[in-house]
Amino acid sequence: MARFTTRELSKRTFDDFAHFFTQVHGCHCTLYLLGRHLTPLPGSAKERARLLGAPDRSQKHFPHRDLMRARELEVVRELIEQGTATGILVYADGEPVGWCHYGRTDEIPVHRDESVPPRMFARDPTTRWRINCYVTRIDHRRQGVATRALKATIAAIRKRGGGWVEVTTMAFPHHDPLLPKLRKTFGWASPEVADHIRENWPSREIPGIGRLNACGASSRTLDHAGRMSMYEKVGFQAVARDPYRGSDDPRYPWHFVLMRLEV
Repeated sequence: MARFTTRELSKRTFDDFAHFFTQVHGCHCTLYLLGRHLTPLPGSAKERARLLGAPDRSQKHFPHRDLMRARELEVVRELIEQGTATGILVYADGEPVGWCHYGRTDEIPVHRDESVPPRMFARDPTTRWRINCYVTRIDHRRQGVATRALKATIAAIRKRGGGWVEVTTMAFPHHDPLLPKLRKTFGWASPEVADHIRENWPSREIPGIGRLNACGASSRTLDHAGRMSMYEKVGFQAVARDPYRGSDDPRYPWHFVLMRLEV
């Protein structure tokens, strides 16, 4: 069994952060640190290939992706220098295998407007902190990495003065290997897809909130915002269905839950 430890993101752990994100899919959390993804180079894929070189899948060489990752890392480095990039790295026997991003609501987008994704802003005006994202290296999933990151995050928030902490998490995940095939065959907007979800996908009664639908989860992305059960174990309370994240569209009727904890 691996020995797990945690460390906060800092100048000293930046290289570990960079190494970790070479092994996983992700944007180095620039989405949550900045409120948006970085803008790719202009032009078509062919135009970028002429400028940067053609990708080579056999060698896993993707020049534009590599350039974007380098830009993302530079952004994170600058934010660390400014003291506005916060997060927790989880290590297994000294190797970084997990990540959790959290931040103060005055350092990450708080108010909703057209330029800020709905998942970003604080739902309650008394919220001081938001926990936004977990990433676990695929060979260490189902070993409690995210839970360790969450506990370390709560401890870090408490050390920084505490206050109300807010998360938006899926009601519960559901993996449906048939759904991508139906979408490919009939199209995303097809009645066949809507009928399949309505007839086969589960829902669950959440105390104090009502009946909520499952959220789609894939083996690649899984549930990067965490799960209700994980938060409940450390004291978070479900307070409402999140009105700004999720959908009642029958083709993707995902429901998300707002949970809060005072630290």
